[in-house]
Amino acid sequence: LTVDAQTGDPDSTLELYRTALRLRRVQPGLGAGDAVEWLDAPDGVLVFRRPGGLVCTVNTTGTPVRLPTPGRLLLASDRLEATADGFTLPADTTAWWEE
Repeated sequence: LTVDAQTGDPDSTLELYRTALRLRRVQPGLGAGDAVEWLDAPDGVLVFRRPGGLVCTVNTTGTPVRLPTPGRLLLASDRLEATADGFTLPADTTAWWEE
């Protein structure tokens, strides 16, 4: 896919990376550092917190997973579905949150 084809498409890989790079400049939790606090999560799901109020949720399974919402959504690699008690993280998806 060309840059021209992906520019402005919110579902494109190019726009995902552009948004991530913009967020990295303003979110301290996306910068360098070794501090990671692992949080409880279902099998096949990784959830961690970084200093600066950043939480990352990663679904490594082949099925959607329901999780509590850890804060304000900053970016996700796929569309999330809101639920009454949180959100559904699709299969093979990562989402970054601001607490």
